[in-house]
Amino acid sequence: MTQVTELTPKQAYKKMQEDQDILFLDVRSCAEYKFVGHALGSLLVPWMDEPEWDINARFCHSVSALLVDRFNPLETDIILICRSGSRSLAAGKALIKKGFKQVAHIRSGFEGDLDALKQRSGINGWCYDDLPWEQC
Repeated sequence: MTQVTELTPKQAYKKMQEDQDILFLDVRSCAEYKFVGHALGSLLVPWMDEPEWDINARFCHSVSALLVDRFNPLETDIILICRSGSRSLAAGKALIKKGFKQVAHIRSGFEGDLDALKQRSGINGWCYDDLPWEQC
């Protein structure tokens, strides 16, 4: 069985620069995407969202809908990002289970791991690597 590939933020960014057909999905909540900020070029498809924080039962369907015009949607390269890599890995496993074959996630996410002061963006992550992002 295919597994979710792990990428660093810089590896993911380089891959997306080389291949404009990659589907780049942010799987965080709507609030995180809007108020914390998001990577440029990412599309929001929450894996979990407020107020209940239940797993989005339509996640895989939503991803499939974004790929409806592709020749072979299950072969599309997909890169997932969340806050720190946990949700994107879980979402990636769900996509693999549904038959998607080229799924990767950014292992340190948008904000990265907690540091000694329990703060993010000081050790790793998309923001730490100073990759393009915006805040609405």
